[in-house]
Amino acid sequence: MPHIPFVVGLSDVGRTRTRNEDSLWLVPELGVAVVADGMGGHPGGDVASRIAAETAARVLAEELSTPAPDHLDLPARLSSAMRRSVIKAHQEIRAEGEREPDLEGMGTTITAMAVDPEADVYVLGHVGDSRAYCFRGGKLTQLTRDDTWVQERVEAKVLTLEQARRHPFSHLLTQCLGLEDAPTPHILYGSVEVGDAFLLCTDGLVGMIEDEQLEEILSRELAAVGTNGAPAGERTLQALLDAANEAGGYDNITAVLVTIAPS
Repeated sequence: MPHIPFVVGLSDVGRTRTRNEDSLWLVPELGVAVVADGMGGHPGGDVASRIAAETAARVLAEELSTPAPDHLDLPARLSSAMRRSVIKAHQEIRAEGEREPDLEGMGTTITAMAVDPEADVYVLGHVGDSRAYCFRGGKLTQLTRDDTWVQERVEAKVLTLEQARRHPFSHLLTQCLGLEDAPTPHILYGSVEVGDAFLLCTDGLVGMIEDEQLEEILSRELAAVGTNGAPAGERTLQALLDAANEAGGYDNITAVLVTIAPS
């Protein structure tokens, strides 16, 4: 039986920034969601993130609305569509930088998701350090791997997770969209179950809140569905953004929640 993905998103400038360089783009009827975080210190970070989010969502919507060729199985089709959407977003950012020299060098992260409700599967595309998580059965699992200098050191066992989190180079990216070197998107494919909640977010959220607190907020808010008549997704996201701001709000904060409900 197909399941229905409910898609909501919120963004906040935070407490210290004057401009929001994060972007999100949703196509709820197709289970498509994209978050992007423009690179701080680069010209046009907000422009790059907007182009990335809008372009990737548009390409995914077009691809998923078109009948698939018979020779492509579902994993191959979704993975191919996701890869094309991310690469197209990179190309559009590069093209805008060529048209507007003041924007040359702009870049952004991207994390995109599409859910096929008929087959109960999802696909993720990811470049940079914006993240995707799965909350299932009360447990939060990080699905994406950060494209950062410190993540490479953690995997090499040179830094611990705690050292990496507080390292002065913690936000140094190893790849992003928009720069001269084309990115290599990470493509992930998996199943969805009723009750799942997928969180896509920028580092303005996870830089302020540990995963344990994320899990606690999701457990509390999603368990309270229907108790006060407010949409669970928006209420849950607002609780996450509030917690990040209370912890300092040092960066823009953007989060999207994709929840899976029975049809």
